[in-house]
Order: sequence, then structure tokens, then C-alpha cells
Amino acid sequence: MKVKKLSLLLLLILFVSSARAQDSLVATYLEDVVVTGQFEPQSARKSVYQIKTIPLERIAAKGAVRLQDVLNTELNIRFTQDLALGGSNLSMQGLAGQNVKVLIDGVPMVGRQGTSNEININQINVNSIDRIEIIEGPMSVVYGADALAGVINIITKKSVEGKLDLSVKVHEETVGSEYGWDEGIHNETIGGGYSINRFRVRADLSRNYFGGWQGNGEGRDKQWHPKTQYLASALTGYDWNKTNVYYRIDYLNEDIYNPGIFQGGEAVDQNYITNRIMHQLQGGHTFSDKVQFNGAISYTDFQRETQTTTVNEATGDRRLALGAGLQDLTKFDGLTFRGTVQYKLNTKLTLQPGADLNYESGSGGRIKEGTQSIGDYAFFISGEWKINKFLQVRPGVRMVYNTIYQAPPFIPSINTKVILNDQHDVRLSYGRGFRAPSLRELYFDFFDASHAIEGNENLEAELSHSFNGSWNWQIIAEGNHKLNTALGGFYNSIDNMIGYGQKPGNTLITTYINIDKYKTKGVTWNNTWKTSGLELSAGSAYTGRFNQIKESYNNVDEFVWSPELTSSASYRIPKVGMVLSMYYKLTGKTPYYEVVSIEGTQTARLAQISSYQWADVSIQKDFYKHFSITSGVRNLFDITNVNNTAISASTHTSGGARPVGYGRSYFLNFSYTLNK
Repeated sequence: MKVKKLSLLLLLILFVSSARAQDSLVATYLEDVVVTGQFEPQSARKSVYQIKTIPLERIAAKGAVRLQDVLNTELNIRFTQDLALGGSNLSMQGLAGQNVKVLIDGVPMVGRQGTSNEININQINVNSIDRIEIIEGPMSVVYGADALAGVINIITKKSVEGKLDLSVKVHEETVGSEYGWDEGIHNETIGGGYSINRFRVRADLSRNYFGGWQGNGEGRDKQWHPKTQYLASALTGYDWNKTNVYYRIDYLNEDIYNPGIFQGGEAVDQNYITNRIMHQLQGGHTFSDKVQFNGAISYTDFQRETQTTTVNEATGDRRLALGAGLQDLTKFDGLTFRGTVQYKLNTKLTLQPGADLNYESGSGGRIKEGTQSIGDYAFFISGEWKINKFLQVRPGVRMVYNTIYQAPPFIPSINTKVILNDQHDVRLSYGRGFRAPSLRELYFDFFDASHAIEGNENLEAELSHSFNGSWNWQIIAEGNHKLNTALGGFYNSIDNMIGYGQKPGNTLITTYINIDKYKTKGVTWNNTWKTSGLELSAGSAYTGRFNQIKESYNNVDEFVWSPELTSSASYRIPKVGMVLSMYYKLTGKTPYYEVVSIEGTQTARLAQISSYQWADVSIQKDFYKHFSITSGVRNLFDITNVNNTAISASTHTSGGARPVGYGRSYFLNFSYTLNK
């Protein structure tokens, strides 16, 4: 294969050249500046929250074309693949995606399941990202209860005053061993921005083509479905005196193609077509040294169409198929307003009152009874009190009015940071949570030849408690050495957690049910060492997930535990303009209990999803100041499926093979960047 051979040859050449180079870099360490949940931008080390940042340099070094490529080897973040609908759902701290808030520049996203539900992060243009900020732990007062497990805030690129920047990128990648005009991954991107006299503009455009992967499929059938995406964004803004304002628009068009197998001279094909337009208007004004306002209003129009056609094998004639659920257009509209005022009473105490208003409506063939809507209107106030140079406290409370469900009168949180000395600090946090069921969970209606799923209007709202703590140790030594160690722990408890189950009275229908209680707890340990040109990291996590059948069966454990290990290495060689990178993650076996019937008697059985290892390696080389080539191998261990030993099977859980990847892939990334 030409691309595979070329990739291997380039890797060899660059590695040999790097071995001969001398590195004379003198490191200057700059603290990461973060904005998520802050009163004002500040370094991550000074924040009362435990924040992890992923900079643009790391995204580029990984040769990422999907956001999952960036987050796949992050500690305590896991993904599951929905091959039927082409989605990738994430979990954090053992909690599913409906408890993880995904933001674009601080504004929540809307996906095919609406808001307050799992978001397919691969529907975001990774080439427009400047950095990613991740907060693990409760952010329910500031961002709502679907931020119980944490927040992933995607900060997009902005123009710099007096600068013109332009970038063009072409990315070619195999899908396992498959590559060709209609196979493999083909990505083309162009973007640029300009800022002068405080006026700024920027635009980005990307095309992503994924040719699918045959895998175990036969004939026309593919295990991973082909996908074509067009992603575009534009931004314009102006800063004057003490006021700034900008408008941003993001557009997504995605077409996932599911080809069927010819039977009796015909095949049934399906296309899942997504169109999303997201508008943002953000701004701020500084009234004085003590008072500042920041606000954002966003409107998202999301449409998901299912189009089913029959294809004649002999003539190629294609026509729309008839039947329940074969044709559908479901729409979600989301309106968000968020405004905060930062009032600095003195050098030690700052208050932040704010309003967070969210309204969503949904309609279409998979939403019951026409158009449904739900509103969630909240007022919150938090304060940051620097009691002394050693102790920093941030209490907060959120008051919510929901148009369908009654929330608790007050939803409190408190975050505390204790500075033991220049090298050590401790962070402790608690957050109460309230999450009303989403429109999908309440009103979903999907019946066809192979699905029978409906919402449940009798669901109760989720109520939760979350506790997090971390100890951080930082050493900066002579000789440009910097060591960071963070040891953390978490505990989450959710009452009335919403999940899938069988409809009472009709076990043939899958619906949403309230699980009496669900919990997760665990520990994490992250280590990073930086020196001249070299950055090494290693981490581990041990996560316990609550056994939901504990109360019915006495001979089972309350928690089942799963480990993770991560490591990465990055070596920068300025003399030859090169970066060598490696990322590794071990996802340990994930056990869980299921109820099975043995000789007519129901009993609890311990099943598990097998462990697997994932690794990516890459080399980035700069040429002639403006050009760079990134080449690498993704999924080095050639993982495709892992075994699931479950016996019971339903619409959403099954035994046997569970998809993880499409095999070892090789990529080449050519880019041109102009900054002046």
C-alpha cells in the first residue's frame, strides 16, 4: 500500500534525522491560562478548580481529525461507539455523557438527543480549536446539573490584534488496511483570521470524508459506516474602550451512509443526515475596576433526518422505502442566555451573580404528539473569598425554575483551595445537582422492524451529590526541570438516575426508567515532568461503579472496579523543527453484574468487558518556516473489538464483540501556516 509505505519511510527518515540533532533549547515554563468557570482569566494553578488543558500544539502533534482522537488517551474519559448511528459517546468519572457538559466557548451544544443528554463530540471541527479545558468534578451551580461529572469547554481560535494568520491542511489516513479514492480518511481544511484596529474576523472550513470499514461485513455491508462531514464557522467582533462583542456562527452537515446487503435482488440503504446551525453573540463591558459584565446568547437549529431507500441490484434504480420508522425528520431548537456580573468588593472578596436561561423544543416523527418543549431558568450567585494567603473558598448556590419539574429550592456547592506552601496545595469540592429529564427521555418514539423504544413521561428528575478532592505537588528545579503530581479522589451519588429498561407490562418495548440509586467513586494519580524539549506524563485511575442489583442479591459486591493507565512522551528538537510524540492508554477490564435465568431461577452473574491497550505515535517536522508534515500511526496495537461476556441481550446491551476501533491506521498530514 503506497500510503502505508510512504508513512513508514517518512517515520524512519525523521527518526534518523532527529537522532543526529543536538537540542539546545532553554525552557521557559508558562502557566496555562484558563477561563472555564473563572471570574476572570487566570493560571490553572491559581484556580480553585482542578483544571486540565490540552493546547493546540498537542492537538496538532496527534494529527487529529476528530475530537475523539484528542481525548481518546485522556485519563478517566472513555468512549463507546454507536456503529448503527455513527456516534461516539463519552463518559467521565464512570458517569455517562448526560452528566458531562460540553461547551463551545462557554455555550452548551445541542446534539441528536437534544440538550441535557449525550453529545457526539465528533461533530465538532477539531481544526478550529485553540485549546480544550477540562474540569472534573461538580460544576452544577455554574453550568447546571448536567455538569455533575465535569465540563469540557472547547475554546476556538481567535484572531490576534495586528496579525494575519492563514492555514491550509490536507490529511490522508488509512482505515485499517483500507485506503483509496472511496476508502480511508480524507480531510481538507482552510482557515484564517485578521485583526486590525480592534476589529477581528475569522473563518474556518473543513471537509471530512470517512470511507467506512468493511470489518466483518459482507458484500456492500460495512461494520463502520461511511461518513461525510462539512463543517464551517465564521466570527466577527470588535473591541473598543471597555467593551467587547463578537458574533460566531457554526455549521455542520453530516451524512452517514449505511449500505444494506442485496437480498432477493434488492438492498435497503439508510442515510442519517444532520444539519446544525449554531449562532453565538457574546460580549462584555468593564464598568470600573470593581464591576464587570459578561454575557452570551446562543440559538441552535438542529435537524436529524433518516432517509431509507431500496436499491435494485440489476438496474441500480433507487426509490424511497415504505414502512414504519423508515423516513423521519426530527428537529431540536435550543435557546440559551447566560449573563454574569463580577463585583470585586475588595482584594479578598469577589461576588458573581448570574442568570442561566435555557429553552428547548423538539418535534418530528420520533417525538411524541407533535412539538414538545421544556425550559430551565436559573439564577445563581457565587463568591470567591481569599481568607488569607493560604485559604481560598468559593461557595455558591443555584435557584432553578423548570417548566415541567420542581427543583429543590437551593442547589449549593463549595470549592476550597488550601495552599500548604509554594509546592503543595489541596482542593476540596462538593456540589448538589438537579437534572430534569430531557425531551428525548420524556417523549422519544421510535418503532421500526428492529427497534421498539419510547420515552417515559412519568420519569422523576435526578438529584445528586458529588464530592471531589485533590492534592497537588509542584517542583521547579535547577536545570529546567518541572515536576507536577496530582492525587485525586471522587464520589458521586445520584438518586433517580435515568437509564434504559423494559417497559412494565410489555417487555418487548425499551423505555427510560428511574434507577433507584447510582454511585461512582475512584482515585486518580497524574504525573508530568518537563525539561528542555522533553515532556513525560504518566497517570492511573481506579474507578468503582455501583452494582444496581445489590439490594436484590446479597452475594454480590456493592461496587465493581476498573483500572486505567495512561502515559505520553513528547520530545521537541528546535534545531531541526521536529516533535516526536507517543500516547498510550490501558483501559482495564470493566466488570458488571447482570441478572440471568439458570434452570428457571434468576441469579446474579458477573460479566465483564475485556481490557485493551491503545497507542498513537507521530512525528511532526517543520519545513521552510511555513510548512509542516505530521506522520504517524494510530491504534498501534491494531485493536478492533473487545469481548463482552454478557449473556443477556437487549437493544442497548449485548454480549460478544464490542467495537473499539477499525485497526491500525497510518496518516500523513501536510499543512501550510502563515502568521504576520
